[in-house]
Amino acid sequence: MSFKGPCPAVAPALLALLWLSAVPASASAAADSAPNIVFILADDLGWNDVSWHNDQVVSPNMQQLVDTGVQLEQSYVQPLCTPSRSAFLTGLYPFRLGRQGRPLGSHTPTGLAVHHTLLPERLSRLGYSTHMIGKWHLGFCDWAYTPLERGFDTFYGYYGGFEFHFNHTVTNGYDFRDQREPDFTANGTYATHLFGDRAVRIIEEHQGSDQPFFLYLALQNVHKPLEVPDEYLAHYPEDLDEDRRLLLGMVTALDEAVGRVVQALKDTGRYDNTVIVFSSDNGGVGMNGESNRPLRGNKSSVWEGGTRAVGFVHSPLLQETPRVHSGLLHITDWYNTLLALAGESFLPDNDGFNQWDSLVDPSVESPRIMFFYNLDYDPEKGMLGALRLNDYKFVVGEERDLDPGEEPGLWLFNLTVDPNEIINMVEVQPALAMAMEMLMLEELPNVVPRDEPDNDPAGDPSNWGGVWSPGWCDVP
Repeated sequence: MSFKGPCPAVAPALLALLWLSAVPASASAAADSAPNIVFILADDLGWNDVSWHNDQVVSPNMQQLVDTGVQLEQSYVQPLCTPSRSAFLTGLYPFRLGRQGRPLGSHTPTGLAVHHTLLPERLSRLGYSTHMIGKWHLGFCDWAYTPLERGFDTFYGYYGGFEFHFNHTVTNGYDFRDQREPDFTANGTYATHLFGDRAVRIIEEHQGSDQPFFLYLALQNVHKPLEVPDEYLAHYPEDLDEDRRLLLGMVTALDEAVGRVVQALKDTGRYDNTVIVFSSDNGGVGMNGESNRPLRGNKSSVWEGGTRAVGFVHSPLLQETPRVHSGLLHITDWYNTLLALAGESFLPDNDGFNQWDSLVDPSVESPRIMFFYNLDYDPEKGMLGALRLNDYKFVVGEERDLDPGEEPGLWLFNLTVDPNEIINMVEVQPALAMAMEMLMLEELPNVVPRDEPDNDPAGDPSNWGGVWSPGWCDVP
């Protein structure tokens, strides 16, 4: 079924109202004093991979933060890692950046467009020191794409999308850097331990300083390959599926790193004026059907299992905690929210909303009523993507994680009564489905074509001393 004819008479007025309601707020409520910001992004962590959704998971440090903070139950990200990271650091939907497609590969001669001002650049202007630890995955073929050229004062981690957790290699190259230089001393040490160590060190270096800091901790866990020190496996029964046991051990190792960060904040006296945000970058990969249960779908799809992120906000600055925040929040919102928190008076015009008031005060509703899960156009398949509007979700053309016998087409779900996307309501509420499809069609001309050039062998580590390195592409 497809809606190609005119919308019902009510649709134009409805659409106008919806668009007016969805204009991002420009006002900002600055904090009394600029707080430190710690943003922790987990990799491929599923809905069912955390203790507050699954009591078999051992993550006591994060559980304590949830139990004394704000649990995010309607926090959305992109279906894949590069798109989510792009949205977080720009405040823009990936389809405005050409980043709505597949993640950047290590041989891909492009990156996150340099004419966009990233969040750390804006925070630096407000007096913050800015630090990035972990996975970059926004391009590195030219130095201009790399973290130290995009607003970060320090960088410790890897440029690509994945690698082995102990030897920090992928295919035939090494990928681990301290600032610009390859750090071979990291070889043999588990990445999450290294990242935790560096985060603690950065926090300790700020002890006694009046300068606020922004720490973007993009952890490698729980992305494949599944690797974890044996000590973390002891928390899980030996008869558990081997891969599932490894993944849950990786969650516990991740949790330990989070706990170390919190303890360092307390030990240095920075905790009381720090806001900690935690989120996954996309849903779990769906291993054994468990990672996102009971949500439908997995990483790379626009179903809830691929896009609804586990997350929380924790800070003494929040009011009336603990509580669950059920307002809509999208990863593009963090750009304006964190700028407002940092004291910015004039927020940029982007796809995000300033959510700080609704996060800090339970009496304030989320300013967001709609968002695009993704939007794209294929010459053969037509429009692809999904749209959320209040309780409703409209999906067009999704090909992944379909039920047996199900074909790509149109879906409409009421997520309040059907969070697992079982009952397609397109035939039941055709006018609403048409109106939501029209919203997507109206936005379609703004889609930037995918920035997916062919792989370039010039980037192969064999040309760069065995290390994945910048210097083999031109920035447009």
